[in-house]
Amino acid sequence: MVFIKTFLKELHSSDESHLVTSIKYNLKQLLESEAPLLLLDSNLVESQHSIFAFGVEDIQSLNYQMGKTIFTSRIKTLIRSFEHRIENVEIDIIVDKNKSNTIRFTISGDLVDGQAFQLNSKLNISDFSLSMENEIV
Repeated sequence: MVFIKTFLKELHSSDESHLVTSIKYNLKQLLESEAPLLLLDSNLVESQHSIFAFGVEDIQSLNYQMGKTIFTSRIKTLIRSFEHRIENVEIDIIVDKNKSNTIRFTISGDLVDGQAFQLNSKLNISDFSLSMENEIV
């Protein structure tokens, strides 16, 4: 029995691998968390990938006002630091014509098992909740 299945029964669908389920769970936790407001010395390399840096640095500024390039760069850096099972990570903003209080974006890349994947994601700015849907690639 896979350990993660114990906690993710409601998230697992029959066409989704355990690896994808686990990655989605980790990404959701990462992007819904706010990192501690600590300045870490750049010489403490391992600390940059620890609980002291887990989460979005300034969750209140995570919006379109920071610019699309900065947003995608910060999300990509977070994923590269904390989700090593995804290679060649790409983040693309999806323009939302409804002007709702959400940021729509895709997370795509290659999994360590060779499978390509894409997650259509929606980050709600008002409560910083994240929803993700698989897209078969």
